[in-house]
Amino acid sequence: MIQSHTYDLLHIAIYERNTRESAQAFLLALRAKGYRPRVVVTDLRQDYGPALAAVFPAAQHHECLFHASKALHRQVWDIYGRERYRHDQQVVSLREELDGVLAAETKRTAQRRYEAVMAQREALAATEPGLASVFATLETHWPTLLNGIESDLIPRTNNTVELVIRRFDQQYQNMCGFESVETASLFLAVFEKVYRFTPFSQDAQPRLRGKSPLELAGYDVAQMPMASVCRGWALSLPAQPSTGGCPK
Repeated sequence: MIQSHTYDLLHIAIYERNTRESAQAFLLALRAKGYRPRVVVTDLRQDYGPALAAVFPAAQHHECLFHASKALHRQVWDIYGRERYRHDQQVVSLREELDGVLAAETKRTAQRRYEAVMAQREALAATEPGLASVFATLETHWPTLLNGIESDLIPRTNNTVELVIRRFDQQYQNMCGFESVETASLFLAVFEKVYRFTPFSQDAQPRLRGKSPLELAGYDVAQMPMASVCRGWALSLPAQPSTGGCPK
């Protein structure tokens, strides 16, 4: 779980199976740390909807517009194959219309484009039955996609998570695999501490350069008792106001 404004890594975990139970366990662990998110942005994994409603009922659930676009494109590719996906004008037009829905700058435009695409549902599915799944995906996820458009509170994507995953991949490439979930969890615990205290490089966004995620969140890391931090996040640590106006 990443704080989208500060890039701070709030929680990271690994489970043996990717299930609704593991999704709920992850969110319960986040709540146990004292976090109460106003918005949670996920990919299109459907297990998060019921789990979020149970653990954080007051939080808005938004699904990443970028992941939605990738999922729809992948379905179209699987239906038509590479050549038709790239060169068949009817298929290209459908892809462009789907992209236009998710790229809209306002909710009104997004809803209008969505309705125009969905109006073609029966006709297109009649000629290519596989397209029924594409329309079903868009329809199912639409409420949690639309809410991130034209919103000052909700990020359109979960790109901050992707940044942290790339950082993790860089560290993981030095490993030779893990013996068990337990040893992998130990590595994740170390990675979490290192990531949160490591300043961003000088080629990062100007507001991030030279500051660690914890510093961006407003903490004076020089005053943190490291023994307590390494045993587990100390919730009683006071946060100093951020001079950069970063939301808490």
